[in-house]
Amino acid sequence: MAFPPRMLENTERRKRRDLEMRVWDPAIRIGHWLLAFAFATLYLKYKKFPLHPYAGYLVFSVTTLRIVYGLFGPGAARFSSFRFSPREMLRYMKNAWHGHAEYHFSHNPMGAAMVYALLGMLLINSFLGLLTYSAQQMLGPFGTLIPDVWENWLVPLHSFLGHLTACLVLAHLAGVIWASRLHRENYALAMLSGIRRIPRAVVIPAGALRLVRRPQTGTTRQKIRDWLNYRHPVLGCVILMSIIIASAQQLIGLLVPLNRLLHAY
Repeated sequence: MAFPPRMLENTERRKRRDLEMRVWDPAIRIGHWLLAFAFATLYLKYKKFPLHPYAGYLVFSVTTLRIVYGLFGPGAARFSSFRFSPREMLRYMKNAWHGHAEYHFSHNPMGAAMVYALLGMLLINSFLGLLTYSAQQMLGPFGTLIPDVWENWLVPLHSFLGHLTACLVLAHLAGVIWASRLHRENYALAMLSGIRRIPRAVVIPAGALRLVRRPQTGTTRQKIRDWLNYRHPVLGCVILMSIIIASAQQLIGLLVPLNRLLHAY
């Protein structure tokens, strides 16, 4: 039994063509996917040493750089471009529940809350991982500085926060699909290309990246983008996410030999 298309796609919203702007710069996109891949590597597959701490080093480094970039970077990368009060977040959640939430040039209030939660959790738990590595193996940047008796509480805390972070990641994925339906825009594609569809009524902040000109001729690449982003943004988002997850699993599988070849540090 086929289900009505409206159950998947919100066909009433964003029927006309909007401006396309390159909102997310390469630093944001590369950092996003490096974090996603590193966390998937250390959480889903290889929790043993030494690959796990190497992935943890990458998480800690990229998260730290993202926080610095969020404070001093340009345009939509700045935290100030998606800073909302608790009241604004609650109002957006209420409007989103009723299907008519306002559009934001950068992250919306719910997306902003998830960014802060994930960055904070990744930074705290990767730092705890460094302490745990020192207490267990006497390795890592802290070496022998952390007493081995700390292992008794560091290990369960690090594991618990890891599972909590995984729950946040799942909530983030669900939120991306929900936002794709709510605003009728493929958010997975936006994080790959950096291009977002900006309604003309939205105020463009200072320092925003430039307008992207759509090609006049209907190339195959443009037709695929239109199908993914205009005609079926939710289905397109789910398809892209499935491809990315499957590709990441294959790539992580190629790291198996590294777990035997890497020197513990």
